[in-house]
Formats: sequence, C-alpha cells, structure tokens
Amino acid sequence: MKRLSIFIAAMLISLGMFAQTADIVPSPVSVVKKDGVFKISDNTKVLFKITNETEKEFSELAKDILKSAAGITPEFVAPTTQKEGNILIQLNNPLDTKIGNEGYTLSIQNDRVFLNANTTAGLFYGVQSIWQLLTSTDGTTLPCMDVTDYPRFGWRGLHLDVSRHFMPVEFIYKYIDYLALHKMNVFHWHLVDDQGWRIEIKKYPKLTEVGAWRADREDLDWKSRNEPVKENEPKYGGFYTQEEVKDIVEYARKKHVTVIPEIEMPAHVMSALAAYPEYSCTGEYKPVPPGKVWPNTHIFCAGKDETFNFLEDVLTEVMGLFPSTYIHIGGDEATKTEWEKCELCQKRMTDEGLKDEHELQAYFIKRIEKFLNKNGRHLIGWDEILEGGLDPTATIMSWRGSKPGIEAAQAGHDVVMSPASHCYFDYYQGNPSLEPQAFGGNITLKKVYSYEPVPEELSADEAKHIIGAQANIWTEYMPNGRHVEYMIMPRMSALSEVLWSPKDAKDWGDFSKRMESQYKRFDKLGVNYATSAFQVTAKPELNPENKTIKVSLSTEAWNPDIYYTTDGSEPTAQSKKYTEPFIICKSQSVKAVVIKDGKQKSQSLGTDFFIHKAVACKVDQKYPNSKSYESTGEYALVNGIKGSKDHHDGNWKGFNGKDLVATIDLGESQSFSKVSTGVLQNNGAWIFYPTHVTVEVSEDGENFKKLGTVKNKVSANDGDLQIQDLVLNKKAKARYVRVTAAHLTSCPKNHAGAGYPGWLFVDEIIIE
Repeated sequence: MKRLSIFIAAMLISLGMFAQTADIVPSPVSVVKKDGVFKISDNTKVLFKITNETEKEFSELAKDILKSAAGITPEFVAPTTQKEGNILIQLNNPLDTKIGNEGYTLSIQNDRVFLNANTTAGLFYGVQSIWQLLTSTDGTTLPCMDVTDYPRFGWRGLHLDVSRHFMPVEFIYKYIDYLALHKMNVFHWHLVDDQGWRIEIKKYPKLTEVGAWRADREDLDWKSRNEPVKENEPKYGGFYTQEEVKDIVEYARKKHVTVIPEIEMPAHVMSALAAYPEYSCTGEYKPVPPGKVWPNTHIFCAGKDETFNFLEDVLTEVMGLFPSTYIHIGGDEATKTEWEKCELCQKRMTDEGLKDEHELQAYFIKRIEKFLNKNGRHLIGWDEILEGGLDPTATIMSWRGSKPGIEAAQAGHDVVMSPASHCYFDYYQGNPSLEPQAFGGNITLKKVYSYEPVPEELSADEAKHIIGAQANIWTEYMPNGRHVEYMIMPRMSALSEVLWSPKDAKDWGDFSKRMESQYKRFDKLGVNYATSAFQVTAKPELNPENKTIKVSLSTEAWNPDIYYTTDGSEPTAQSKKYTEPFIICKSQSVKAVVIKDGKQKSQSLGTDFFIHKAVACKVDQKYPNSKSYESTGEYALVNGIKGSKDHHDGNWKGFNGKDLVATIDLGESQSFSKVSTGVLQNNGAWIFYPTHVTVEVSEDGENFKKLGTVKNKVSANDGDLQIQDLVLNKKAKARYVRVTAAHLTSCPKNHAGAGYPGWLFVDEIIIE
C-alpha cells in the first residue's frame, strides 16, 4: 500500500496535479517541474523571426535582459531546423486564447527552450521570467519545467508623486524598469499638485516658470514649512520638458508600460494658480506652498468659462504627449468654501439647476469628461468624483478604502482599487523606530500580500468592473529616488503577485521563500530595498497566575536565524539563538536580530517588559475603548508590555472622543512611589497626547482622593511620531489607583481633522 501511494504521488506530480512553483515573482499560473537543466553557453542562439519594428524592439530588449543574467550576449537568428542547444521564441499562430494578450508559455528542456506568446508583450514577460530563473542559479542554468502564465488583472499599476518632491528623468526610467521587472503595466505619473507643476505646457509657460518652483524649506518637517517671506530666496523644484516626456513615454511603451498622466483639478492646484491666479475664485496671488496644505480651499473657479478654456488647452497638450486611453484628473479633497462665496460659482449652480457645491463639482468633472471623450480619451479620477453624480463612462480609483470602489462597481463604473489600508507605500513598512520618517500608518510586506482587490460584497457581474489595482507613492517624506526605492521595494513584489497570480494560488510561506532570491536580484540591480521584513517582533503572553510573560519572537522573513539578548545589549551571532518561547519574570529589555550568511539583516528591535505592582491586577474602565484598538484584552493596561510607535502593533488601547478612566485594584493596600502612564502621539493619524493625567487613590474603591496631576507639555501640532510616559512621582499607600488621561477634545486648527475629536492611545499603567 505504501509503495502504491508513492507511485500515485509520483504520477500526480508528473501530471502537474500538485501545486508547484518556480523561483519567479510574481508566481506563474501553472508550473510543472521536471528533472534536469538547460545550460546557456557561448554557442546558444535565440531563434526568433523578426518581421516588423515591434518584433525588432522586443529582440533588442530580450538580448539585453539575457545578457544581464548570463553575461553572454546571445545571437538572435531566424528559426532553423536545428533547435538543440538553443532558445526558440515565437508568436502563436493560431492564437492561444487561454493566455490572452499578456500571457506566455515556457518549456525548458534539457537540450532546448521554447517560449511562446500571442504578443510581444507576452514574450517580454516570458523573458523576464527566464531572467529571474537564471539569476536564481549561476546565471547560465535554467531548471527544466513547463510554465503557463498570464495575469489576473489588466491594470497592474504603480503611482509616483513628483510634485511634492521632483524626481530626475534618470530615476523615472529606472522606475519603469522596476515595473517591467514585476510584470506591472501602468505607470500613474502624478505630475501636478499644490507644491509643484512638473510638466511643460507651451501655451502657458508660467506654469513651469512660476509653478514648478517653491521656497526651499527642505531642512524643515513637511508639516511645519511656512510660506515664502521674500521673492528672491532659494528655490526648490524642477519640471519635465515635452521632449523628455515623449522619450519617457516611448521608453515605457517598449517595455509594455502605459504612462497615465494626472493633471489635478479642481483642487491641489496652488502651483497652477500661483502662475495664473485669474483662474481661482478670488484672483488672489498665493505662492507655491513649500509644504503641507490643508484644507484645500484655493482651487479652480467652477463659475468661469475661462477656467475650462485653460484646462482644455492644458489637456490638449497633455493628450499630445500621452497616447494612453486614460487621463487622470484627480478630483480629490476639494474644500468648496470659495465656491460657496463666489458669485460666479453660485450663478453657475443656478443656471445649471445644481442644488449644492457637490453637484457643482460633478458638473466640473462631467464637463472635463465630455472634452476628453470628444478627443477619444477616458476620464479616471479619485473616488471623490462620485460625489454629486457621475456618468458611468468614468473610471474610479478607490483610495478611501474598499467602500467607494464597491459603490462605483455597483453603479457600473470600472474601478482601480488603491486603498490606503494596503496600497499606500508612503506608510511605514516596519517598526517606526527603525524606519526613516514616513507619512504614518503601517503596511508591512505581509499585509500587502494579504490584499484582495475584489470585495466579497460584489456579485460576479459587478466584480468584472474591478479592472485591477495599484500602489500609490506620495513623496512628502521621500526627497530622492533612493528613498522612493526603499519605500516601494520589496512591497512592489508582493503587490505584483496579488495582481498577476491566481487568487487561489497565493501562499505567503512560498512567497517569502521566493523573496530570498528576489532580494539577491535587487542586490544585483543595485536597488536600495528595505529589509523591514527581517525586523524581529516580540509577541508577549501574560500569565496572570504567576505574573510572568512568555515571549515569542518572529519575523516575516523565510526560515530566519534569530539571535537575542535579555539584558538590553546588542545581539550578535554569539548571542543566544532563538529556538522556542522564553519566560520573563522580572523587568527586562529584549533585543533581537536576524543574522543570515554571517550578516545582520536589520537593526535590532528592542522591547521592554515591566513586572510591576499592578501587573495582572483587575482594571475597571469607565469608558470603553474602540473595538478596533482593543490591545490584549482584560489586562491590556497592566500586562507589563509597552507599545511601539506603531499604533497597530496590538499593544495600545485607543479611545476616540473619550477619556481613559481606569481603576486598578492592587488586591491589597500597597506602598508605591511612582505611577507612569504610557501615551502615544501620531499627528498624521489623529492621535494626540492627553492634556494631562490625574492619579487618585482609595482604600475602599469608592472614596478617592487626588494624589496629583501631570500635564503634557508637547504641542498637538508637533508632527513627530513619538511616545512618552507621563509620570507622577509621589509616595502613597492604597489598594485602588484611579488614572484619568484627558483626551484632546478636538484636533488642532489647520489639522486635517480640525473640529473632530482626536484619538487617545494608552499602552501601560506602571505602578512602582
């Protein structure tokens, strides 16, 4: 029976009925591995029939790709009967309907290789897979296998904001190369925003003469940069000439990447209005802002026909540079207070029978859409363009979660999913204490990989409107291309697999294993990628019975060797190797790292554990915390575990519009001299320090007397991501200790959440 089972298993493997993967990212649809290898040598030729310019372009790219892996420049020749020892590449005739326009089939045999596709795009992606297989070996060896591969989604995109920080032309080419490497096919180029107009428009030269430059405030935090104080001070900026844009678009086309420009409207246009203030409602000149703008009130006037004439002129030149079907017009975050006061805007609303300013924005978008449609283009915009109604021909880019995308798909709109929860690569990707400054949030490699673009709420027909997804890269905190690389790599690899590979084939363990080879490819290409996936996380588990903490260490990396210390010293390869969870029974600082091939893969991550008088004591809360930020449950505030700067790390209790009022029962009257309350501030996430913390004590749990108050001295406008302990040093003896942390009643002025209640986050109350 055992022999029969082995025989059946072998048969199933040979038939490809067990899931197999190749060392390729994104993972192919189907892989059947075989024995043996194919070796590329100086005598290996590529047999490919070139009949037109497109096929010639492909052959030149394929030659360069293969050379970069094998170090050998293969000769491309017309197909012959001699196939042994060679690579045969050919277009299908008749077409293979299963693999579509971007798919390919690859058969690697001991003595030859076959690569087939319906188009040169498919052939190009097949050669990318060959390159990855070669770079996983010695550069000349291909493991034998049969591969069938094609993408799940037609829109596989990456966005880049070049307004907040200008990126040189050389980096844009490199960015397109990264897309092609990952079989992604859309480059969403965010060319216009408040902080800079980045594309030459010949009819309106001041857009770049004025709008492309701002006061140089690069030495200050993005959120605290003031407007210029004098006209002749140093400027920061740059723009792309029309010739540069044409060359970039052509370069991308050859690599089967479509460049989609974004020309923002009606908001995020202060750079345009600095050049041409007459197209605003007030006509007031305001300089190009050097940093954060909120709210976005200085916007295009919807009541002036001159505004639309200007925009149509701009879009006409843009369409002359970009052959893409889609033109992105932004449409997000328009605060309409100027429209409310503008006589021309109000007259437009009356003349058009519009009931409010939301419908006026819809009128604005529809008018632009008609112009684009008349010129054979389709409008795409951020999900705010749904407000006030929209024609079904418009495509929606859903960034405020999945809900707008669901509504858009149900209304018949095509949708590109790009939720901030999984696809904003300007967010942290590891522990913030070990990462360069980012906008906020935390989206790890594993979280990106977990993303599913098609919401369960959609029917099969509605789901067809989800045409793909993309990641967005906003560059407030990315001053150069090296920093952008760090933020997109390796998360781009995870997203590419989400968008290319079959949903049911996703396997985090297999992906993380294949990333070992992907990191080596990044090294070969000189990519400045993040090693955040190697950061070690300590997962604690409190034992209330004996007041000890069991600590488990983990990382997102494949099969890591973790070394740790418990005395606060830096771990090395000579430190204790982690093999199983260990017990903490006194206050200690644990630090851990991954060491691979003798090299430390990331900075050590330290976690402090505190065994104090209140550990595992009963806590009563007057007000419940948010269910989204429950921390570790019953003993969350007295479990000996401090939170990190990542408010999603599971160690914080979050309160929205409520104070923390927590009464701790120490079980019996005890003496102590210090009460410490750990709190977090993340201005970008609307999390603020409490205004003060008050400590009260009682012997019976009913009659309390005030022990003291500690005031917070850090401004709510301080944009740094930070943690502090508000400490009351005062000797006392009591059984019950009540701690009240008073929340900030509303977000500060000039904050995105001004007028709304802020969040209060508390991790641990330590009594010593």
